[in-house]
Amino acid sequence: MIVKNNPSKLIVGNRKALLINPPIYDTQYWAYWSQPHGLLKVATWLRKHHGYTDLRLLDCLATDKRRRVKFRRRPGSAGVVRRGNIERRMWEFGWSLEKLRRELERHASGELFRPEEVWITSIMTYWWESTRDVVRLVQEVFDNPKPRIYVGGIYPTLFPEHAEAKLSDGEEIIIVEGEICDEAANSWTDLSLYQDEVYEARPQYAIITGSRGCPFNCAYCAQRKLNDGRRQVRYRDPEDVAEELAQKQRDFGIREIAFYEDNLLFNRDDFLARLEAIERRGLKFKFYAPEGIEPRLIEKELLTRMKSAGFEKIHLALETIDDRISRGWNRYQASIEKFDRAVRIAEECGFRVGNENLNAFVLFGLPGEDLQAVVNTALYASHRVGSVVPMLFTPVPGSLMFEAHREYLLEEMGWDLQDLNGKLFPFLEYNQRHYPELQASDYLELEAFMMHLNSSKVYQKRFDFAGDSPVARTFRRVVAGVGFK
Repeated sequence: MIVKNNPSKLIVGNRKALLINPPIYDTQYWAYWSQPHGLLKVATWLRKHHGYTDLRLLDCLATDKRRRVKFRRRPGSAGVVRRGNIERRMWEFGWSLEKLRRELERHASGELFRPEEVWITSIMTYWWESTRDVVRLVQEVFDNPKPRIYVGGIYPTLFPEHAEAKLSDGEEIIIVEGEICDEAANSWTDLSLYQDEVYEARPQYAIITGSRGCPFNCAYCAQRKLNDGRRQVRYRDPEDVAEELAQKQRDFGIREIAFYEDNLLFNRDDFLARLEAIERRGLKFKFYAPEGIEPRLIEKELLTRMKSAGFEKIHLALETIDDRISRGWNRYQASIEKFDRAVRIAEECGFRVGNENLNAFVLFGLPGEDLQAVVNTALYASHRVGSVVPMLFTPVPGSLMFEAHREYLLEEMGWDLQDLNGKLFPFLEYNQRHYPELQASDYLELEAFMMHLNSSKVYQKRFDFAGDSPVARTFRRVVAGVGFK
């Protein structure tokens, strides 16, 4: 059963619930900001507004003290995926299903409270298989009366029909499409749930969402679907955001905050009001915006305030320097001139180039890709900021680009969502139509090329290939084909 924007169908008078963040299956996983903040908001909403008396979190992706998550090889044929001329090793990240089973059995046996509900979050659409495995494990461990199972998050919101068909296995589960309600979406995250003997470390950071939505509809992004088709950006009261931060610091000693928002600086006045509310309370944090900032929104007053408040690093959404490609992605608000202006302002505000203070996202692996444009963008990003962040493209259900290629991906290629993981190069065969010599290994070479441009990670200074040093001049001669004479 799919439930959308109808909390009355979700709350049926129960008061005991398990909350589960599943493990994942992937070739690699960056666990530094891995908190299931949506599930932690639901916990607060259930406890505060609906009187739930017993809640327990089983976060299978909880990290250790070094912000890492354990992993192991996937068994058998599931452990290796062949793509073109390479093989990619698949891993299981997080708790094993056996460990999760043991925790569920403690509840089924009566050692701990027996849940009336199980709320499962599911993030990336290409991670859906581990969500399925967790749902089946819950169904297997608990006999009658079985708890009601809810599955929410990004995957069931972007492709609820797929979730309903693939996860139920003959038994009814509730697919929660979209936000439950504004009240739940604006709730504070409940970090007290990590005060449990199963966790090696308590959270060292918190994820905060002060706004939801973006007025733009870039072809590769699914935020419009995630926000129920809304163009309007919705905001939390800046004072409420600051109060949550104060609580996180007071009760849990949090010193690092990641703002996860679709377009962090779209409303400059709202964001400035947030910073003012934080400063008024004398709060000191290190702030991050891991999803990136739109370069055109960078301005001196705003960036000066951000640096003073605790932003040490800025990630800029460059994506491509080719205006024709950018327009093809429905990304009319971006240009190389706006990026260049943003970098100049950032330098004036004290963000130094060449030492990872400034970083640029470069997108690659898209359908109809121009390899020259990718290389040009990476070289330009390296020249201007020194730190290049390569981003392999994933066709996300609900995005314009996925819908434009749905027939090719799901019917012509016959793939399921796990095959659309960007790390498996889903448009390899598509792009071989106009680059017959293209191989899967070339995508890895592109990624390695961009990472090698990040010389600042080696010697705290960027190598500017466009500079006037003897090494830079020699580099250009070699690239031009006149070196090694």
